[in-house]
Parts: sequence; C-alpha cells; structure tokens
Amino acid sequence: MARSRAKNILIIGAGPTQIGRDTESEAAAVQIIKNFAETDRNLFYVTSDANSVIPRLDVAVKFIEAELTVNSLIQILRENEIDVILPVAGNTVALQLSEQLNESGILKELNVRTMGVTTTTIHNINNPELMNRVLKHIKEPTIPTTVVENVTDALRFAKRVGFPVLIKPIASLTKTNRIKCDNEHQLMEMLESAFKVSITNQVAVEKSVVGYKEIEMIVIRDAEGSKLLINGGENFNPIGVHSGDSIIFSPTQTLTDVEFQSLRTAALKIAEILKIKGVCHVQFALDPTDGKHFITRINPFFDRSSAFAARATGYPIANVVAKILMGQNLREIKLSGVQRHDSLALIEPVMDHIAVRFPTWSFASFKNANQQLNTRMKSTGSVMAFGRSAEEALQKAIRSVDSTTAAEQAALDESQLSEAQLINVLIHPRAGEVYYLLEAIRRGYTVDELAKMTHIDAFYFYKLRHLVKLERRLRDNRFDMAALQEAKYFGFGDTQIAHLWQVRSDEVRDFRIKKAHVFATYKGVEPTAGEFPYLTNTYYSTFEDEDEAVRTTGKKILVLGTANSQVGTNSAAEYTTFQTIQRCQKLGYKVILINNNPNALTLIPDLADKIYLEPLTVENCLNIIHQEKPDKIIAQGKWEIVTQLVLRNVQVEQLPVSRTTRSENIEADYMGVISSINGSINLFGVVGIDEDNMFIPIEVSEALKVKVDPLIKNANQHITNNGIYSVIIKKNMHQLQIVSVVPLAVQDLPFLSFAFDQDFAGIITEITLNGSSKIENHPIIQGDYRYSHVYPYAQFGLKKPQNPPFSLAIGAEFQSIK
Repeated sequence: MARSRAKNILIIGAGPTQIGRDTESEAAAVQIIKNFAETDRNLFYVTSDANSVIPRLDVAVKFIEAELTVNSLIQILRENEIDVILPVAGNTVALQLSEQLNESGILKELNVRTMGVTTTTIHNINNPELMNRVLKHIKEPTIPTTVVENVTDALRFAKRVGFPVLIKPIASLTKTNRIKCDNEHQLMEMLESAFKVSITNQVAVEKSVVGYKEIEMIVIRDAEGSKLLINGGENFNPIGVHSGDSIIFSPTQTLTDVEFQSLRTAALKIAEILKIKGVCHVQFALDPTDGKHFITRINPFFDRSSAFAARATGYPIANVVAKILMGQNLREIKLSGVQRHDSLALIEPVMDHIAVRFPTWSFASFKNANQQLNTRMKSTGSVMAFGRSAEEALQKAIRSVDSTTAAEQAALDESQLSEAQLINVLIHPRAGEVYYLLEAIRRGYTVDELAKMTHIDAFYFYKLRHLVKLERRLRDNRFDMAALQEAKYFGFGDTQIAHLWQVRSDEVRDFRIKKAHVFATYKGVEPTAGEFPYLTNTYYSTFEDEDEAVRTTGKKILVLGTANSQVGTNSAAEYTTFQTIQRCQKLGYKVILINNNPNALTLIPDLADKIYLEPLTVENCLNIIHQEKPDKIIAQGKWEIVTQLVLRNVQVEQLPVSRTTRSENIEADYMGVISSINGSINLFGVVGIDEDNMFIPIEVSEALKVKVDPLIKNANQHITNNGIYSVIIKKNMHQLQIVSVVPLAVQDLPFLSFAFDQDFAGIITEITLNGSSKIENHPIIQGDYRYSHVYPYAQFGLKKPQNPPFSLAIGAEFQSIK
C-alpha cells in the first residue's frame, strides 16, 4: 500500500572532497536539513566524508557514516524504513547511486521514491543517447552522440562525424570527465581505460565542440511548473578547457540579447520536460560564428556552479529549493531579507556588479603533474571576487589567491619566457593562463592575434589590455593621485601598485589614505539590485563614494575564513571554521566573516552575522578591521596572512591547531587526544594507527589504560600553551613511549570530534578566547570503519606513493573494515 506522506527521508551525501567537488554539496545539505527539521519528518544523512559537519548540527538528523555503495544503501533503506531518498545534495555520486538502486528493484520493492528529481529523469541524464531523444522532443539541437560497447563501433562513429571526439564512460562510480581524442590512435588508447571504469561496459562518444563558447544557466522550478532563471555565467575559456579550470564571469559578458534569451528559454524548457523540483544547472556550447547552441551537460543537483550563482546574486538557492521540496511553490516562498514584497522568490535576480570565479591549483605540491588544461579538471579549489567592472572583479580575483599558492598559479615565470615558449603556452593553455595572456599583451600582441590563437572572445583581451595600460600609467607616474585613484577603481591592490612603484606596500597604503584620501567602500550583495528594500548581511568592497555597509554593533569578532580549498587544508578547515563561528556566537559575539571561496560551507545564509566576500589579503583585512572595529580577530593557527597582520600590530587570536599536519609517516601504534588547560590534563580517549596510517576508534582496555595513563600525565612537559593535543604513542617491546605531542591537526579534527562525540573546534575556540572551557567526556563511538586520507594523485595522472604525506591530502573518508 502506498504511503500517503514521506516520513523517513534519506539524504545521500557526495562523499569526501576531491578535485571537482568541494564543500558545496554539504553546504546545500545543511540548509535542506535545517529547513526540513522544522517539520515532523525523520531525517537521515549518509556519507563517507569524514570531514562532514552534519554530526555537529543542532538539529534532529541521524548521521550515518558508510561507504557510498548500492549494498550499503540497500541496508540503510531496510533498517530505517526509508520512504524517500533525496539525491540532489549529493552531486553525481548520489545521482548514479539512485539510478543503480532503481535498477536493482529495491525502490519498487520498498515503495521508496526519489525527491526533487524522478528516477526517469535520472535514467535519461545518465545515458546521453536517451537524453538526446528528450532534447529532440523539445526541439533542442543535439551534439551527434552514440553509446558503444566496443572499439569498432566507436571508430566507425568517429570517422562518420570527424575528429576530434569526446568520450565518457557510462555509469562510472569514479569521478570521470569527457576525454578529448584528436585521432584514431588516441581514441583506441583512451577507450581501453574508459570501458574498464564503466559498470555497464559502455562508453559515450560524441562530436567535439571544442572552441565554442561555454555558457552556464542556473534555473529553479517548483511543483506547479513556475520557473525562473537564477543566474547566467560565461566561461573565459572556450570548450576544451574544463569549466572548473576556467575563469567564469557572471553575468554573461559577450552574449547578444538574442543569444542570452535563447539559452534562457532552453534551460527553462529542460527544467520543465525533466519535471525538476528544485535547481537545475545547464551547460551550453555556443557557436561564436552563428549563435547556435548545443546542450553539453545537465545537472539537476547542487554543484559548484549553483553555489557560485547563489553567492554572485545573493539569492538563497538552497533555502528556496528546500521549501520547494517541502511542498511550497515559488509564489508562496518569502525571502527573509525582503522588506516590502511578499513573493520575491518568484522574481529573477538582477545583478548590479560583476562576479568572477577564479580557479586555483596545487601543482607546486605535485611537480610531476601535467599542468596543461584540457577536459579533465585539475584545479583543487577556487576563489571569487566582486567588482563594479570586469577589470575590477578580475584583478581582485587574481589577488584573491593567497600567498601560500601564488607561486602555483603561474607554473613558469612568464617574464622570462622566450617568444616560442610564450606562443606555445598561449596555444596550449596551462595553469595560470591569465598571467601569460597579460605578458603577451605587454609584449605587443594584438587583441586579434590573441583571440585567434586562443579562441577566447576578443572582449576579454580588451579588458586585459586596459589593465596593462593602467600598469604602464602607474609605472610612469609614481605617487600620482589620479593614477592611483583610477588603478584602485579598476581593482589594483596596494601590493600590486607597490611592485610597480618599487616601494613597500605600507608606503602605498599610507599615501592612499593620508594624502590621496582614497578609501574602500562596501556594496551589498542581494538579488534585486536595489529594486526592492532588502536587508543583506553580505558585502564586497569597491572604490566608489557611497558606502552601503553599516558598522556592526555590540560585541563582535572577525573570523578569517579558509579561502580557496587546498591540499592539506580543505574541507577539514571549513569544518573547523564552521564550528568556530557557532562557538563564538554561543559566547555572545556577533561574527563577521571574511571569505572568498564560492563553495565554502561557512557562506551559507544566516550562519555568520555579516559576511565580506573579499580577498584574504593584508589590505582587505585592514580595510575591514577599520570598517568594523572588531573586539577580537580569530584565525586558524599561524599562516601567512596572520603573520603579516601581526607585523602590522594587529592582535590576532590564533587557534592552537596545526594547519598542516601532525607528525607524518612516523612509526606509531596509538594516538591519545588530550586537553591541557592551565596545567590540567584530560584524556578524551585513544585511537589506533595501523600500518596504513588509518585511524580506527578502539575501546581502551584496562591493560592499555594502565600503560597509557602515566604517559598522558607526563605529556605536560611537552606542552607550553592551553589547547587540544595529539599524543603519538609507539609500542617498544611491551612498553609504550611518546613519540611526539603536537596540537591537534586540522585534518584530523573533524573525524576525532565525531569519534569522541566532542566539539573540538568549539573547545579550542573557547580556550583561545576565554582561557578555559568546560570539558565533558563521552564514550568513543563504536563502528566498523576507518578514517583515511584522500589524495588527488589519480586525478593528476600520477602514481600514488607508498607513504604519501598527510599534508598533500585533499579530503578524508570513512572506510569499512568488514
């Protein structure tokens, strides 16, 4: 008998952070869970992500740590009598698992339905040939595509449509992207591995549209068929470079109104024909010669593009979608910021600024990786920036890349390249491409020459050429007020100007403030562009006269966010900042956050009291400190921005955590986790370390406790500051000895918080701010799982070493030990 109403809802997570997936899926899940928690539904969340913040939410949700496989999900469906599965917060992983669950027959057997997207839609999207039939039905042009089960059929198709072609495995559980094949030899070589990772032994082959413009549209649809466009974005690079490795501008910059409306109409039609209830991200290939388009990808779930769209427009996509999933329609949904309008959720957002998403890489840590950009994504994170012009937004994005990764943006010193080397880089784009393009303009390459070599729209080269002209004006006019004012308006940072003037950045800042009287002002990010009165808590800086930001009143603290996701500090750092914000608020502070990671978990609406979407540079931090006058400033341990602020007499409370790692690859058997507060030691518990450096929560036997307790008491001699510490312990014959005592590593903090049922980030925050924290011990959570690090070696095409350093991990996951 059919159930009349969904009572038990299973939300499928996306799994651990890796290239192509940051914390945007978890951010959406948090907002959905918070909205659903207001109803009487029973919520379950399953993931293999050991850095998940869901276990620490103050809402009723059962967190299930499990490998994301069909068998484990079937068990969860049975044990918890699930009525509905929600795959839209789990990226492609959840979509593919939902497809496999449906094919297994278990959904029909248990009378389980999907929410947000139907099983038919999931099936069509996972099969390009079926999707093409749907697109033809709504009279949308389709790229010639076929699904093959052998090499012969693939070669026959490629010869018919002509090279290059793109291939992609069907129903692959691993993260796979389309691979470009320029000739028969490449196609045969790539097909061999593609067939191996397809669980159906099928591969999609399609005609390549490399060189076309890549445009993205984010739309929302509700149950009664109301639809709206949230945002349009334009990739700097043409198709051929993965969108995750390309700079993206929003709103679109080079489209005619006819082209834009054509793509908007197509995106809305797709949401309708697929019966989407929620968000849908549609990617297009647009022929720059005649304006005709093809649809290249449809994502009916939360991804990095929908996350960027929410940040760029100020439209709370996940909160609105959550309400749609709960049964409300767009005309009924009210947005909390609206002052005078009762159905703003149904109005398409309007932008009065330019937003840029800029990719960042970690190639300095993986020197043997191929840094050429193609259809396989290689960036480990991204930053975003806002401005009143494309130039300002791009310049702010460039300097958003903090000092720890600046050297990784340009793999080569562009100023030292020969002409032949520079031309090669221009034709074959690689990480840090924009630096080489700027260098080419400095050397006199024309807009037409560069547009022809790169297939990038000439519009962007006019913008880059303008920036180079501003560079020259600055270089020729040291300490000139007019030159400074113009440069600041178009996004030049004090450090960039100091480099051109060959002086210290502090000298530029003093001249700018004391003599030129050029100050940063702040504009609100909200979805009406001032059309309706709207209370926003999110701002960006520019250099205009009007300042829309009002100084926060009361007891307040400035939290320095994590910026772009990097190896070593990624989703674990976001987890720590998330918990830090919540503890600061519990301690009575209003939290002001500065962050510029478009995928950041900490940027969800209503978490921080005020958000500045700004580069984490000395200049921007000092500007915000001057604007807000915070009582305290807090950051995760020592890193470059903290060091630079301290040198300028800014007092920063540094969380006593390691931002890199604990002692790496040392021979050890156990790790105790302790607090040390004013000389008093408390042991939370002990975890085991096996030969693979994986953590397994273990129950401390009396025999082990007798040996560990004396060691823990002596750990104080290794500790100078209050905080939470890892005590690394090694067996030596029948004795135990301490190998090292180090502050708890950011990478380990989320998992250990879960294992010991503690808010370690919150405790550390309270110790830092108040000098003490109330400690409560809880039993170790028992379970058949391990905690292991996730590395990007495979995605870089590198062989994983036997003992990779933990500081090069990009995420962490639970693994079954059954």
